[in-house]
Amino acid sequence: MNKPVFVITETFLSLVLAASVAAIGILAVDIKTNGSILPENFLGIGTENSTEPQETQPSEIEESEVSHAVSKVQNDKQGSSKKEESSKKEETSKKETSAETSKAESTNELNLLLEEPKDLTEQPKELTEFINSFNYDYDHLGFDHLIVVDTGEKSTAKVYCYERGSKDIWWNIAGEGKPITEKGFFGENGGDYDITPDSGKSPFGFYRLKEGFYIGEKPDTTYPLFEITDDIYWVDDPESEFYNQKVEGTDEKDWSSADHMISEESSYKYGLVIDFNIDPVDSKLAGSIFMHCGNAPTKGSVVVPENVMKAILEWLDKDSDAYIFITTP
Repeated sequence: MNKPVFVITETFLSLVLAASVAAIGILAVDIKTNGSILPENFLGIGTENSTEPQETQPSEIEESEVSHAVSKVQNDKQGSSKKEESSKKEETSKKETSAETSKAESTNELNLLLEEPKDLTEQPKELTEFINSFNYDYDHLGFDHLIVVDTGEKSTAKVYCYERGSKDIWWNIAGEGKPITEKGFFGENGGDYDITPDSGKSPFGFYRLKEGFYIGEKPDTTYPLFEITDDIYWVDDPESEFYNQKVEGTDEKDWSSADHMISEESSYKYGLVIDFNIDPVDSKLAGSIFMHCGNAPTKGSVVVPENVMKAILEWLDKDSDAYIFITTP
């Protein structure tokens, strides 16, 4: 009786075990079929005789999520790169705009009255005071353009520009009572009349303005100018026969010192020769007296900002009979 019971029991257990394995196999297949992330070798299904571990394959959902994440990172990088590039372009644009604005402000925003005003009825009050201080009156002004250097303390100066009108009435090209600049300078040691070499002084009084000069681009003017090149010198040696003269080249050099003008481009970019001690030349008097660009006291010349000097040259023309008047303080 015992043997049959054992047989029945063994048979029953075998059936139950077989049924359980089949059920689990079906479940695993169903789970896989329904998009499970289980590996194919789960419970050994479909991997008979395989001893190598199988690589896990991501589902379509997983691939989509990874792809989306990668795309987002790439887009974020591209967006960041574009923002940086845009920021750099904007910064560059601002710098260029700032440079252009600065250049425009320093060039010629002077608003000069270059045409004779229609309502001229009386002489400029400040010009009247200037010439009366030298016991002059308007009948003494036998020219048509006048630059007045109103000297002040510490070698500073205000500079005015006047032009004679058709009825012999003068006008101020910067506007009534206004200097063309308040940032002028003259001799570091002030001024005097018969100034000597190396005195560091400017000459007081009225002087004709001779030819102008420039380095680089020629100003828009018909006034007589010479271009300063590498060969141009202005001799400042009183012992030279060329003292206080412009010379070209060094073939006849007899001087121990001369101003190689192109070497001082910031000063001689634009300028005018002042007719002091030029014809005739006296070696006991100062030379190299100009009106040119500058922003500090000088050895004897008159200086103004570069844009002002350029504007003065362009105000003059080929028919201008121009003088400069350096006043006493």
